[in-house]
Amino acid sequence: MTVPTILNVTLTAANTEYPQELPANTVLYEFQCRTAYDIRYAWATSKVATPTAPYMTLKSGDVSRVMYVPQSLGAQTLYFASAQAGVVVEIVPVGATRTGGTV
Repeated sequence: MTVPTILNVTLTAANTEYPQELPANTVLYEFQCRTAYDIRYAWATSKVATPTAPYMTLKSGDVSRVMYVPQSLGAQTLYFASAQAGVVVEIVPVGATRTGGTV
């Protein structure tokens, strides 16, 4: 049995961007805030510390699920921030063997 990888990103300072690179074989992932605060996230740098579109907000108590990560994206980095210091983001990436450019 394979134990899933769980990534924890601590957003130590408020309104500061924290990157998390997903493992190269990630084909889907989900994340949530361990603590009861909203978090901002984006797939591009410099969007979440001082909120600048495009970014998204994960509301307190919600879970974000990305069901498919195209192989053409290669390694993917998520960027997180929160108005609250000390927030912990929990990420579960799921990998699979890719063949022929598909999952």
